[in-house]
Amino acid sequence: MQDGRMDNALRILVIDDERGIREGCRRILSAEGLVVDVAEHGREGLEKLYSLPFDLLLVDLMMPVMGGIEMMENVRAYDPEIILIVITGFATVESAVDAMKHGAYDYVSKPFTPDQLLAVVNRGLETRRLRLQAKRLTEERDQKLLEVANETSKLHTIVNSLAEGILVFNREKQLVLWNPAVARMLNFDGLSKAGRDMAEIIHQRELLDIMGKAFSPDAVRYTVQTEEVELRSPEPRTIMVSLSSVRDESGHELGVVSLLRDITASKEIDQIKTRFVTMVAHELRAPLSAIEGYLSAYLSGAAGTDPMVNRNMLERAKARSHSLLELVSDLLHLVKLQSARVVRKKEPLDVAAIIRETVELFKGQGDEKGLRIRVSLPKSLPLVDADRSELEHLFTNLVSNAVKYNEKNGTVKVSARARDHFLVIKVADTGIGVDEESLPHLFEEFYRVHDPKTRYTTGTGLGLSIAKKIVESHFGSIEVESERGKGTTFTVKFPVRPR
Repeated sequence: MQDGRMDNALRILVIDDERGIREGCRRILSAEGLVVDVAEHGREGLEKLYSLPFDLLLVDLMMPVMGGIEMMENVRAYDPEIILIVITGFATVESAVDAMKHGAYDYVSKPFTPDQLLAVVNRGLETRRLRLQAKRLTEERDQKLLEVANETSKLHTIVNSLAEGILVFNREKQLVLWNPAVARMLNFDGLSKAGRDMAEIIHQRELLDIMGKAFSPDAVRYTVQTEEVELRSPEPRTIMVSLSSVRDESGHELGVVSLLRDITASKEIDQIKTRFVTMVAHELRAPLSAIEGYLSAYLSGAAGTDPMVNRNMLERAKARSHSLLELVSDLLHLVKLQSARVVRKKEPLDVAAIIRETVELFKGQGDEKGLRIRVSLPKSLPLVDADRSELEHLFTNLVSNAVKYNEKNGTVKVSARARDHFLVIKVADTGIGVDEESLPHLFEEFYRVHDPKTRYTTGTGLGLSIAKKIVESHFGSIEVESERGKGTTFTVKFPVRPR
């Protein structure tokens, strides 16, 4: 505001109780193109100062209502940059020093000539110009510094919030910038690393070798170099490293920016997917090959014309088709359970009723093997919040395994009881059992125990994996105990519904 006004005319306020002094100053200064206003005493001068901007004040020391010293104190508090020149009839050193202490720039003593007045005023106005210019430059500098600080702060905020690690080295291979993600990734000690050599920062030899490639003369041909590296410390992980050379407009190398992304989890997921596809292909290939073989033999006549032989082949093909349908069904169920959009319709359920219905389904198979299937349930059990179809699938898997892998004339026992806010269900059999080595793998997808007694027993290897997912989706747990040749017991725990 002041700068814009100074380009046109400077404003001066003369405060003096003598009319002749006031008007004389007005005429002299106005002739020089200055805008001049006057006031009779200090209070009137302050009122004008508060309403209009002034660059210089001529103030008489001895005035009624409010004296010059008191007025100068008020002016300095209002605007310390205003130039104050004292008009005094007592041109003594003591009065001048006292005025200077209260912020006066200079003084002029009565009586004074026009030249004397103009000399003092011009010096004061020049000082005023310099003060305002310095203030403007300071404000511009502070604004620039603030903008730089804001940009730097934004840059640091962005870099520090990245999940990927950032390392920036200058052309002397000294560290310039890094973020917390890379400090965790490479196990920094948390101390300041700026200016340290690359070899002091990176202790992983494999990573150091890759980083060094960005400083080779060959690197000038590439905008970005990307490479995977297996790190062994601080813990085994796979890192994707992207290196970019930074150059100035003349093409001179300034340094290297490296982006480190931990892809350990994605690599593990890829391996799981590959293993899953391989296992599915293997499980599908065997029954499909068998079905094709039986049908080819039947259609080509290689099996002969004996109706019994042909029927036996078709029955085998049908059995293989059935196992194939079971596999597809289990695969679809597994995918459904793993889907983030699976819909479960939970309701208060009486597990005892579901157990009895499931056992009834397998009585025919049990009778064929001479099994005794016993159900031990109390008169009443607490309800559980669960999805009926999933619980039916769970108990179907467990009872089916107890029948399928049992010895002839063996026993299957299904029991349930409430204990410590949980409903505990056990499905036990006296079958072939599982060896200690295989026990930890029972709930893995497609895992089947290799045993001569189960060679001709069909199964997908997904049943127990599905069972575990069903139990865990209902906030329960499933455990297994088994001993080779003595049988297996599965224990399922569900949290009971609050009364």
